[in-house]
Amino acid sequence: MALSDSPIGRTLRPARRAIAARKRNWSDGQKLEAVQTFMVLGNLKLVSGTLKIPYDTLKVWKASEWWKTLEGELRVQDDLQLSTRLQRIVAKSYDVVEDRLEHGDFVYDQKTGVMRRKPVAMRDAHKVALDLSDKRDLLIDRHMTGDTITTDKIEKTLQDLAANFERIANQITTSKHPIDVTDVIFGDDEHAKEKP
Repeated sequence: MALSDSPIGRTLRPARRAIAARKRNWSDGQKLEAVQTFMVLGNLKLVSGTLKIPYDTLKVWKASEWWKTLEGELRVQDDLQLSTRLQRIVAKSYDVVEDRLEHGDFVYDQKTGVMRRKPVAMRDAHKVALDLSDKRDLLIDRHMTGDTITTDKIEKTLQDLAANFERIANQITTSKHPIDVTDVIFGDDEHAKEKP
């Protein structure tokens, strides 16, 4: 995909442009690099100084549709990568919590000089159970309220539709302009009437 808003620019496939070159097109790689650098630095002047692309060119690019689309795609990609990493971290921490609850905490036994496992205190186990159940309930509530449609909502929508259809029907029947109706006789119907 060529990064350009103009139909002609979309068909061009320029090579990487030398910074000092005049009246040449910038390559898609340079445009992508500009968007990525802007997402990191957050300032067009810094991007201009870093990549040696004129500030005015960057302003025009930032206002274009392809910049917004590319920036959105890169943000989604970053969010997915972060979400994947966070899921791995959460899974590992649940494994640690589960191990501690089953086998106990590590403590140093001063008498023997060895690490051993001591059962988790009831207060700590209770705190973990409450926290996890609260998080689970929040997730369930979020899914239930976001994805389900109540029957009341469906009934209200149907009633609104019925009222709108009734209003439209009343407007048609009470219109001030008479409707002319013309009977149409098809060729086959005309012959059928003559034969009896």
